[in-house]
This record gives sequence, structure tokens and C-alpha cells, in this order.
Amino acid sequence: MGILNNILLVAAGVILTLASLWFGQNHHLLPETAATEAELFDGLFNTTLVIATGIFLVVEGLLLFCAFRFRKPPGDDTDGSPIEGNILLEVVWTAVPAVIILWLAVDSFDVYQRMQTGSGILMLGHDHSHSTQMVRHEDMPHYQETFVASSDGGLRVDVTGMQYAWIFSYPETGVVSSELHVPVGQRIHLKMTAQDVNHAFWVPQFRLKQDLIAGSTTELSFTANKVGEYPIICAELCGPYHGIMASQLIVEDPEVFMTWQQEQMAALQDHPQPTQIAASAFAQAYHMTLDQEALSHLKEHSKHENPQANQGITGQMHIAMQS
Repeated sequence: MGILNNILLVAAGVILTLASLWFGQNHHLLPETAATEAELFDGLFNTTLVIATGIFLVVEGLLLFCAFRFRKPPGDDTDGSPIEGNILLEVVWTAVPAVIILWLAVDSFDVYQRMQTGSGILMLGHDHSHSTQMVRHEDMPHYQETFVASSDGGLRVDVTGMQYAWIFSYPETGVVSSELHVPVGQRIHLKMTAQDVNHAFWVPQFRLKQDLIAGSTTELSFTANKVGEYPIICAELCGPYHGIMASQLIVEDPEVFMTWQQEQMAALQDHPQPTQIAASAFAQAYHMTLDQEALSHLKEHSKHENPQANQGITGQMHIAMQS
């Protein structure tokens, strides 16, 4: 009987382990991955889910077994056996969770550091020491562009969150857009700030989320590895129209990205105030239906930063919404 119990115990352990491993790798709880950082996050998430699934199955299995095996027989009105406790069992069920939590904490910190610094993240199979980004020579007329090697293959983008729009600025070219365009396979460095209240930059497919703090600058880096369009969501309640604060992160082939930047730089010749272009594009892209009260709210919250520029922004938004 003892041998049979041991065999059943081993079989149950094998089944629970296989079930936990299978569910941890086939849960389909996360959206598609489109950045190398997402793969790091998913690895940690899957490992945590495997452990959690195993613990759930063991605990719930023991509860069901005990409820069935030690149920009260019909007609038995006696008290249960007095149990003083089991020191070894208490030590085990305290030490094992402590070790698991400590290990997950260390692993989580390691993944966080690698996602922030890009260390241990493989690029897309080509040498980024020769990757290029477009800059503008001050002495060249009409914003003619030249291509120079970046030290780390990284591209800097300044991000401004405001009620209720995203503004993306490319310092090297002077391009300003309401959508974030990035080349695939290149390291992207975001420097972010909020113009009015706190916001949160969230791209689910990249597993990235970072707060934008009014009066401070926060940073976020990533490497997109899949061409496509992905939603940018404000994940922090920022006002009554928080739900419409969205944009698109567009990952493009390097050649397509360069073409887009050239087109935007050419457009700057006809539109000397790029912030107006961004606001107008935002309104047209998302068909905002703000009423006059909402427009007044936008002006009131932004006029202290740059009254002339923001008057142009809200004016362009109003014109775009009327068209």
C-alpha cells in the first residue's frame, strides 16, 4: 500500500508540473509582442504564471482531497481529533514561499534593469554600429538632410503629454508629430514630460509603461522588432476626456522611416509652427468631438506654458474638428 501511495504521489506531481508548464506557456493572456523588451517581460510573466499555477493546483488539490477523504461520516456527532500542530510543516510552508518570492524579486529587478538599459537584448541581426539617423546641417538651405552614424544606433524622441494629446518631437531634425514613428531594429530613447497634469505612456505590445510627471523629465528606451502600428494609451486618469488621449506608434523599415522624416521636414517649410500641425493632425486622426466647454478647458490648462503657441494649437484643433 505504501508503494502504491508513493507511485500515485509521484504521478500527481508529474501531472501537476506538466500542467503548470503547459499553462504557463500557452495562456494567451498577453497581446502580441513587438519589442525586444516584451520578450524579457513575457519570460518573467510566464515563469511567474507557471509557479502560481503549480501552487494553485497543489493547494486546491489538497483542499479537495482533504474535504473528501476526511469528511464527516453520516451519524458521527463526535468532535474531531485534537491537533497540536506540526513544526516541520509550518517551517516548510513558510520557507518555500519566502524563497520563491525572493527569487522572483531578484529576477524582476534584473529584467527591469535589462529593459531600461538594453543590456542582454539582441538586435535584429545587423550591425547597428553603422546604423544612421538623419540630422539637419544649419548651413544647408531648405532643411537638406545628411546621414551620420549614431554612437549607439539610438534615436532620441522628446515626448510631451498634454490634455488630451501626445506630441512627439525629433530634436535632430526638428520634426514634430502627433504620432510616434520609429525605425525597426533601432534603439529608441524617449525623454518625456507632462505639460499640465501627470500622464502615463503605455504601449501594451511593447510591455512598456512610464509616467510623465509635470515639471520633471522621465526616460524610457526600447527596441521595436516588428513592423506595424500599435496603440499608445494614456494609462493614468488625466481629466474628464482621458479616454480620448491616444495615439499610434508606427514601426517602419529604416528606408520608410527616412522617407517619412524627409516629407515632414519638407512640410516645415510651409508650416513654421509644427505644434499646430501636430494638434491639427491629432484632431483629424481621432475625430475629436469636444464641445466649446472642453476647448475652453484645454486653453485654461495650457495658456500658462506658452500662450501664443497654445492659442495656435487649440485654434487648429477647433478648425480641424469643424472640417
